[in-house]
Amino acid sequence: MTFLRQICNEPKRLFPVIPFALSWYVLFSTFSRPGISADGQTYLQIARNLHFGAGLGWQALWVPPLHSILIALVGWFPGVPDLLMAAAIVGAVMGGLLTVAVWLLASELFGCSVALGASVIAALFPHFLWISKAPEAECTYTALLVCSLWFFAVALRKRTAGMFILVGIAFSLTYMARSEGFLVMLFIVAAALFAEWRRTLRGNMVRLIALLLLAFILTSLPYLVFLRNQYGGWVISPKSTYVLIWMKDRIYHDNNRGEVGNEELWGLTGSGKLKWQVPTGFGDVASYLMSHPAKSAHVYLANLLQEVPGRIPNNSGMERYPQVFPVILALAALFASFRKWGEGSDRNKAVLLSPFLILLVLPVFTEGWWKYMVPYAPLLIVLGCAGIAFAAELLFKRVPQLAGRVSLGIMLVVALFFRFTVFPVPIVQSQEPGATRVEQPSAEVAARRAYAVDADNAGHWIAETMGPGHNYMVAWSKLIFPLNGLWTAMPVAEYPRLHAFALKQGAEFLLAEMDGSVPDKQLEEAPPGLTYVTRYRSPQSGYTVAIYRFVPL
Repeated sequence: MTFLRQICNEPKRLFPVIPFALSWYVLFSTFSRPGISADGQTYLQIARNLHFGAGLGWQALWVPPLHSILIALVGWFPGVPDLLMAAAIVGAVMGGLLTVAVWLLASELFGCSVALGASVIAALFPHFLWISKAPEAECTYTALLVCSLWFFAVALRKRTAGMFILVGIAFSLTYMARSEGFLVMLFIVAAALFAEWRRTLRGNMVRLIALLLLAFILTSLPYLVFLRNQYGGWVISPKSTYVLIWMKDRIYHDNNRGEVGNEELWGLTGSGKLKWQVPTGFGDVASYLMSHPAKSAHVYLANLLQEVPGRIPNNSGMERYPQVFPVILALAALFASFRKWGEGSDRNKAVLLSPFLILLVLPVFTEGWWKYMVPYAPLLIVLGCAGIAFAAELLFKRVPQLAGRVSLGIMLVVALFFRFTVFPVPIVQSQEPGATRVEQPSAEVAARRAYAVDADNAGHWIAETMGPGHNYMVAWSKLIFPLNGLWTAMPVAEYPRLHAFALKQGAEFLLAEMDGSVPDKQLEEAPPGLTYVTRYRSPQSGYTVAIYRFVPL
């Protein structure tokens, strides 16, 4: 009874329950085993490497491994049938954690009324639900980033050594989910030092920041040592060379070679490594950009415009949903940015606004795309809800009868926001009476879907035929995950060097994908160093995968 009386007297005590319950209900009522994406295969392969006792594998030079480690850990739980289901569990947990983190950050900076609005939006935001149901690392990175910002906001208020150590650990985990977390941490630390420069000079802020960085380095050290052993030097971003080659091809269109079969990416160096595994740094990027400054400036500005709210490309299955940076919240966030946030306004603005500086870096490397924007959408949501609260306060000053009803205003605006933007009424095209409109996929989309089905069937057939745990050399394709084994990348190189690379990497089998026009007799004719084993041929399309065993030359 006492608890119920407290709730009746202080209904705000129920505020945290609403978004948490909503988030878990939505996540688990729609819980399902995710599909396999191209990038998702890489994360799943690292988890599989761990399950087979092969360490992180070369794929951890492609992407940071924390998300994959979590999938591997969950995959060891009794009752979890496979790594895809483990990925679904990790995604659901991270989706729930994101709602919690948004509440904590918003309540720390603006109070529980803003926290209620922001966390309810976060619990239902379609882009967050999408990333929580994919095997890729966006869900883990986004949740850990918001957690790190909350720790940092509390640390700046309390200014204790223990809190700054926790911030360093949190940012380390964020970085090991996605390497851009390191750059975001530098932005936030620099902004906090600038905002607190007077207190820094007469206080111990520099010492506390040093503790933060030390905790970051020590927590990240195992992965940093792994990178050093692979690259022969200290490296922060494991994918820097790949990103540089990719941006030359896909962003600046120097050659348009694509990814699969691109010798600049998958060719071999003189030491027998893949070419993208040779580390590059900021100087290499700067040299490339300055080699044609006019083109670089044009591409940069065009990409930057793709990050403007309302213009962000909303592809990859999200075409029918609203923008990842909703214009309504962006305008409210802009309004909030110019308001004073109470005590500690400057330091709190440093925490919440400085991560957006990454949006000035991304146009160098990529066009605007919702998957690159989504980790920073929670910050926009918090800031937008704060702007709504500030606007409500101004209104209440003019209409005193409404004073003290900020919470009601926040909830009303959130409800309207979801009614008209997050869950819009579908646009129905007029049709003749009795006509049924069936949307047919394009020929390209239909071909991709047919290939995905064929490759999945082939992979499962090979796994059942050959058994689990074998090391296959195969080009990056939909075959990789269902093989249930280890994956050696197929280099773009003449056959003797390819063969030597395969033996060095411990590859047992070579898989060759082809259409159904190649007769079986021709498949069985293998060059020296390979022996024909068997083949899979799709009954629907003739799609074929030939399996060869590597033997010494």
